[in-house]
Amino acid sequence: MRLSRIFDAVILPAIFAALLTIGPLNHYAYAQSVVNPNTAEFTPSVDHSAVLSDGSPAVQSYQLELYLVGASSPFQVASLGKPAPQTDGKIRVSLAAVLNPLPQAGVSYFAEVAAVGPGGTSRSTASNAFSWAVPCTYGVTPTSQTVSSSTSSNGVTVTAGSGCIWTAVSNAAWITVTAGASGAGNGTVSYSVGSNTSANQRNGSLTVAGQTVSVTQGGCTFTVSPTSQSIAAGGGPGTASVTASASSCQWTATSGATWVTITSGSSGTGSGTVGYTVAANTTTSTRSGALTIAGRTLTVDQGVAAAPAAPTNVRVVTN
Repeated sequence: MRLSRIFDAVILPAIFAALLTIGPLNHYAYAQSVVNPNTAEFTPSVDHSAVLSDGSPAVQSYQLELYLVGASSPFQVASLGKPAPQTDGKIRVSLAAVLNPLPQAGVSYFAEVAAVGPGGTSRSTASNAFSWAVPCTYGVTPTSQTVSSSTSSNGVTVTAGSGCIWTAVSNAAWITVTAGASGAGNGTVSYSVGSNTSANQRNGSLTVAGQTVSVTQGGCTFTVSPTSQSIAAGGGPGTASVTASASSCQWTATSGATWVTITSGSSGTGSGTVGYTVAANTTTSTRSGALTIAGRTLTVDQGVAAAPAAPTNVRVVTN
C-alpha cells in the first residue's frame, strides 16, 4: 500500500501572533520566506489513521527533512514521531524540540515532511523558504547551584536573542524540569529536586540552552542527644533523641554491646527517639558500651554494685 502524499508543509515565523494578522492559516502565503522560525506545520497524510490488512498502521511516523535551497537531498533528518493532529486538522511541531543545535545562520533552507510506513515513504511538497538571521548566543544564570537535602524548587534564567530557540533537559533522575523545557529568546527554566534520604552528598546536572548547570545536593545531617549516658549497676531503660535536617532523612540505630538492647526506634525517618535498656551489671568491674544512632555514637557507661556495709561489733564468745 503506497502512502498518500501529504500537503502544505510550512515553517512558521517565531512570532505566531504576527501570522494571525496576515489571515487564516489556510490562506498563508507559503512562498513567503520567514526568518527565525520556531514551528513546522503540515497537513497529515490522508492515511494517518488507516490500518493495513495485517493490523499495522499505514503511517508509523513522520520525519522532518531539511534542505539547502537548490539541493535535491536533505542535509538533516529529524524524527517527529507520530503527533496527533490539532483541532484544525494540522500537525504542528516545535523546531526547538527537534533541531538542537539550529542550522547555520544566514543560509536559506526549505523543508519537507515525510510519512513513513510499511508500504514506503511519501513526502510533502516543499515548504516555504526560511533562515536564521544571526548565530544565536545564550547566557545561563546560574551555572551551578547547591541545594539542601530536602525537596525543593529552583530556577535558571536563559538570556538569548529574539527567535533563538533552546531546550532544557535533566541529566539526573532526581532532578525534574517542571517548566521551560523549551523556549525562544529570553526565558526561565524551573526544576525540582527530590529529597536526598542518605547522608551522602550527590551531584547532578541539567543541560540548558546547550550549557551545563551543575546541581549539588547536600546529604542528611543528624544530631543525637545525649551522646553519653551513665546507668546504675542495676540496669534500666534509657532514651536518645534524633534530630534530622529534613523529614525525609532516614537513619538506623544499632547496639555494639550485648548488654545494651534497643527496644524502640531501631530505624526512622526525620527526627525521632530511640529507646534502649541496659542489663544489670553482675560483675565487679565497670563497663562501657556504645550505640550507633544515625551515624553518631552514644556511649553507655555502667557502674558496679556497691559492696555491702561492713559488719560491726565483732567478738568471739563462749556459749
